[in-house]
Amino acid sequence: MTVIHSTLLVLHILLGSGALVLFWIPIFTEKGKLNHRKFGKYYKNIMYGIAASGAVMSIIVLMNPLEIKGHLSRSSPDELVQSVRIFWAFLLYLSLLSYTTTRHAIAVLNARNEREKLRKLNYVLPIAMLALIGPYFLYLGIEYNRTLHTVFGILGTIVGADMLRYCYRKRSKQREWVIEHLGAMLGSGIGAYTAFLAFGGRVLFANLGEWQMVFWIAPGVIGSIASYLLSKKYKKVFSVA
Repeated sequence: MTVIHSTLLVLHILLGSGALVLFWIPIFTEKGKLNHRKFGKYYKNIMYGIAASGAVMSIIVLMNPLEIKGHLSRSSPDELVQSVRIFWAFLLYLSLLSYTTTRHAIAVLNARNEREKLRKLNYVLPIAMLALIGPYFLYLGIEYNRTLHTVFGILGTIVGADMLRYCYRKRSKQREWVIEHLGAMLGSGIGAYTAFLAFGGRVLFANLGEWQMVFWIAPGVIGSIASYLLSKKYKKVFSVA
């Protein structure tokens, strides 16, 4: 299991590095044009790989915390197991967030105004899981004083509920799918950058103590503000009524 986990970690880091760069190309290329679609497809495939490798790694650690992370022990085995499982459960949830937002960004483009295509069980189930599990991570964050769990418990619930609301809303505004695509893609970027900083941040910002939390939370805060501002802009550009 350790070898599998280590191999997946290397793959995850390589894919993640690519995603951090590729995320910006569709953002700054003209919407609907060849390069925007081409690089958007590359980004989608990489994000699926990131979500899959992250989920498998998290499950391996949750099943074998002492085998995979036992070398980190500075306390009793029970305390280590609890700490490791709380953190890696968060990373599993982050993989779900990255997967659902990336998939939703592409699905709304394909469905456009035919939102009944988005109401199939296999499509809405992961989104419902994102929304329903979010309060549990909010509880973990409060109970164990984990800021990341608190923030993303709230964020995941809101994002999941908003995607479900879009899928089941009876009436749609003109070209509303453009704004939904943009918001979902930004959501996937939030997941990618948060995962990078949550993983690497413990090494890069270890000397900052509690201040390292600022770097972990920043993608969610900045991404949410950017999503609001860009949505407002493109509602005017695409005449979303």
